[in-house]
Amino acid sequence: MLVSNPEFVENSEYGYAVARIRALETKIVSSAGYSALISAPMERFYALFSETVGIQGQSDADLQPMLRQLEEGYTEQFYLVKNLLLEDEIKRLISLEYDYELLKLIVKEGRAQGISIPAELSRRSNYSYPVLKSLLESGRFTDTGEILYGTYHALQEEKGQNGAFIDNRCDISCYREIFGILEQVQAPFLTGYYIRRIDMHNILTTLRLKVRGGKRSDVRSRFLPFGSIDLSFLEQGLDLNLDGFASRILFSPLASVLRGVEKRGEEVDQIAQAERLLDEELLKYVRESVFVTFGIEPVFAYLWAKEMETKNLRTILLGKATGIVPEEIRKYVRGLYG
Repeated sequence: MLVSNPEFVENSEYGYAVARIRALETKIVSSAGYSALISAPMERFYALFSETVGIQGQSDADLQPMLRQLEEGYTEQFYLVKNLLLEDEIKRLISLEYDYELLKLIVKEGRAQGISIPAELSRRSNYSYPVLKSLLESGRFTDTGEILYGTYHALQEEKGQNGAFIDNRCDISCYREIFGILEQVQAPFLTGYYIRRIDMHNILTTLRLKVRGGKRSDVRSRFLPFGSIDLSFLEQGLDLNLDGFASRILFSPLASVLRGVEKRGEEVDQIAQAERLLDEELLKYVRESVFVTFGIEPVFAYLWAKEMETKNLRTILLGKATGIVPEEIRKYVRGLYG
């Protein structure tokens, strides 16, 4: 069931953490900052980017080092947040998604050559790539947890399956473990966040399959459980326009997001807009943590805001360097208002 209005409970143990986060929040790039970067002429762009973000670069030749610095900067903030958390279960939870991303790569590496392992992905995991691979291959499920190891073992027996199948099975297991942790710690705000993420994934998957002429069996094979939207509503969405689909999921706050998509233009453009609006709806939910004086919510909200910022800056940096016009870049930047 969707947690739409979580009750925030004050926890004085997080007083120091929240104070640190409130100070850091003032440094997050604003909507005006994004607009200035997008609109800047190229002869001014890199200098402005450096001023705004603190990452040095003077030309297109510096693009890859700048992208690496962006990811490294987010990893530093990731560890800062992780060190502010008090509960071991929550510390594990925020790295869990990276554990399963590494699991996907480990399984795929066993079936094909040339798999690239991003360094920052490995650094944010609970294990790192070589450690996790060693634990899985040696059968040490007590160190990885039964769900992670069980998923690895099951996928080893599914030799004929493609990358989409591997991704789906890993994502399902990841959320199963996430919600198991959330059931122990009783964190309504975090539960609401992850339910929304699952619903967003399922909605966008359905819309993309619709454009490609997908079938209901395709929706079933990519469906993630644990959300608030039943599979049957998603299957119906294949045969409906955006407004019709929204009418089937009126119980979800995401229905109004679909209704807000401009109906002009190609379906592909509508999906891109829907993805941006859904991300911004999630960002709006995260920002509700501003009403918490002491608690875990602002700590997580800051991390998610920094993740969004990193994605936005990467989009702007790549867009400007490759000559994409500002109007087109704006379509893919989240939280850009005015």
